[in-house]
Amino acid sequence: MEKDLLETFVMLAGVNNISKTAQALYISQAAVSHRLKKLEESVGAELVLRSKGAKQTQLTAAGRQFLPLAQNWLDIDREVENFQHRPQTLELTIGTVNSVNNYLFSEFYNLLKNDPLDWRLHIRTLHSADIYEQVRLNVLDIGFPLREQHIPNVRVRNIHSETLMVVSRHKINDKTVLMPSDLDGEKQIYINWGSDYVYWHSLYFPSYVVPKFSVDTAKIALDLLDDETWFFAPYSICLELRKKENCWISGLGVQTSARNLFMVTDKQTERTKRREIVLFKWRILHYIRKKERDFVSLLKQYHMDNQTEYVFEKDINQLR
Repeated sequence: MEKDLLETFVMLAGVNNISKTAQALYISQAAVSHRLKKLEESVGAELVLRSKGAKQTQLTAAGRQFLPLAQNWLDIDREVENFQHRPQTLELTIGTVNSVNNYLFSEFYNLLKNDPLDWRLHIRTLHSADIYEQVRLNVLDIGFPLREQHIPNVRVRNIHSETLMVVSRHKINDKTVLMPSDLDGEKQIYINWGSDYVYWHSLYFPSYVVPKFSVDTAKIALDLLDDETWFFAPYSICLELRKKENCWISGLGVQTSARNLFMVTDKQTERTKRREIVLFKWRILHYIRKKERDFVSLLKQYHMDNQTEYVFEKDINQLR
């Protein structure tokens, strides 16, 4: 049924006057009458009583019954039109570890607010093992754990690696570049950054040296940090803390383990949500590459300020 016929009928039902209906719709009175006649022929009933010489019109019994149908029809038509012009919604559930959500991805989430596509993200903060399990069970569409696992039908890709630095409230031993021997293991706030880190840490800090605290997030470590304690953290976290918090960041004069970030997806989910996953992967990888370039610039400035160029070269090689 033609939309203009229904609009004319609904308007006339509201004002009960052909002249006013014509004015409201910017058409002639003859066009109003023509549309009404065409609509009545379409529904097979007289809808409006029109008397010669009378200014007012009124609905017939059939017209009163048809009016809510016409109004609903127009409402649906408007909803369909709005839907057609609305950006297509892309919905994903992602799972990420706490430190990545808070320090690496927070800016990315804000950038998506202004993305041309209409993203709907369900963001979960989980431990790495739980991320793999929920990807396997299709609870998560994409996961970002810190550890590599091999699970049937789950695709795993290393998307980011970074070295560690030392976070403290003040300069330790009046040095900018520290050796492990400069650090008191009993004053450490220990964070497990992965299996490679655990092995690297054991090379310099024997098991009988018990840290002051063992925590599972950088946020808790920062809350516990005082004039005596310190902790290791990836440079992405360190440089964010340096900008926002009252912290001293020191480089290390030895090669550190890398904190790796992986992207995992289930192969079946990749097929059922191919468009969403492909578009999201492109955006997150583009963002991470840009962040790596930003980190390199910040690291370069940091090491130049502190005359520790050789540490900078080590960080550059790690990025490559």
